[in-house]
Amino acid sequence: MLKIETYDYIIKNFDEWEIPFDYHCVYILENGKEAYIGETNNSIRRAKEHSSNSRKNKNKKYLFNKMHIITGFSMEETPAKHYENLLIKLMKVDNKFHIVNRSDGQKPHYQRKNDFERHFDKLWLQLEEKGLVKTKEFNMIINSNTYKYSPHTALTEEQHKSLTSIVNTIDSGETLPHEQTFNTRPILIKGDAGTGKTVVATSLFHYLKSNERFRDKKIALVYANPSTRSEIQEVFKNTEGLNKKDVISPVDVTKQHYDIIICDEAQRLRRGKNLGMYYVHFKTGNARIGFDKTHDELDWILANSNCQILFYDGKQSTSPSDITHEHFEERLYERKRGIRPIELDEQLRIKAGNSYVPYIYDMLYQKTINKLVFENYDFKLFTSFADMVRALDEKEKNWGLCRLCSGYAWEWKGKEDNTLVDISIDGVNIKWNSQTGGWLSNLNAKKEMGSIYTLPGLDLNYAGVIIGPDLEFDKLENMIKINKNNFFDNKVKNGITDEELKSYILNTYAVFLTRGIRGTYVYVCDDNLREYLKKYIPVS
Repeated sequence: MLKIETYDYIIKNFDEWEIPFDYHCVYILENGKEAYIGETNNSIRRAKEHSSNSRKNKNKKYLFNKMHIITGFSMEETPAKHYENLLIKLMKVDNKFHIVNRSDGQKPHYQRKNDFERHFDKLWLQLEEKGLVKTKEFNMIINSNTYKYSPHTALTEEQHKSLTSIVNTIDSGETLPHEQTFNTRPILIKGDAGTGKTVVATSLFHYLKSNERFRDKKIALVYANPSTRSEIQEVFKNTEGLNKKDVISPVDVTKQHYDIIICDEAQRLRRGKNLGMYYVHFKTGNARIGFDKTHDELDWILANSNCQILFYDGKQSTSPSDITHEHFEERLYERKRGIRPIELDEQLRIKAGNSYVPYIYDMLYQKTINKLVFENYDFKLFTSFADMVRALDEKEKNWGLCRLCSGYAWEWKGKEDNTLVDISIDGVNIKWNSQTGGWLSNLNAKKEMGSIYTLPGLDLNYAGVIIGPDLEFDKLENMIKINKNNFFDNKVKNGITDEELKSYILNTYAVFLTRGIRGTYVYVCDDNLREYLKKYIPVS
């Protein structure tokens, strides 16, 4: 059991402090506004050092008035460093205090880590009782996008290598045209769902804005998807040194010239097809930059910036308004441009590991595959929708961030009349998502059905994926087919071939099936398709 002892730091009578345990400890220095978190094997000596350093360096002086010491019989050096790292990152997001630590400390790996993480769960409740944090359950912080996508998040070794490669590429000038008639070479970072592209993108932006060499550069982070853009804007709003205005839409790129553009989810950049109401803004953007209607949002970025860093996964294209994979690559790989390639291939989100994402696409696209079992991942096919809803509700109680999601296989009746039910499956009634941006953080929306407009690029702990009646399985032809009569997104299906529509629908379900960190639950409306998927997904 860990204890938190609080001492008056103002009086400076450190030698009179009675420390209950003569072991390693974690400590919090605070004044009600700022806080510093550290670890030590001698808390009295460390208190004296902080006091002395504060007097010597008045420019960085924080007038702390309390020191909270966290220790116990079981505390040792490695878990103390672990707790220090956790507290710095979590308390930054909790925002009760302005955390003044310059770094997040160490992130150690040790044999009894799981045991100490369970102790930490109880410690957080003690911190909340003492008024040192304001979020009652730290899982709420871990589930927040501010925590997940914070540029202060510790990068893995591969992510750090990728970020370093990007910065070194910019510094070396190798993206610049080698002859006057050539164009700049964009840096293209490719990676499957869950390889950490967004974390690298936000960390890269923060690094550039914090670095003296880039401080005067005009830099922006671009998202075409309004839902993801609003989530990252919220992250920047709550991160010291960043501004939500730096996270912009593609049409904003046409309003001024940029030194550096970072574009995450570049596969969602749009062309002039099936744009709906957005076409007015698209037309204005082209006119503003002197282009005709044949140009697109990738053209805007290439023309109105000196350096482009594009994070891209063509398999996640889900709409005919997206620039096609062929056209995207054709433009970047042309002889007078070319790219600087960087790969991210370490699976970080999905606990099933690196083979899970390719397995999902192979299963949906009916490529020859053997059934794989993912031991560390809760992957199940339900034959009862009500059972799946109950199972997902249980996971929501334990983990939070568990949601239902499906393709646009039901009409949005409640859009015009809120009393109408949108979706009814096995006697269970559900409404479509009531908002796009911020849907995940709306606790009142837990019972709603998420769509492709709310979830791309975002994480769930558990995803409850309903494969709707827009997909069927033809036993005679041994083929997955679409049912256009059961697909209601006219913005997607108008003016395209059945084969193109099938690809967009399959990609939509692949996106949903790769959202879950800890598990994915699947329910299939078509009986024949359910039988096909039983070959590849364990049945609950």
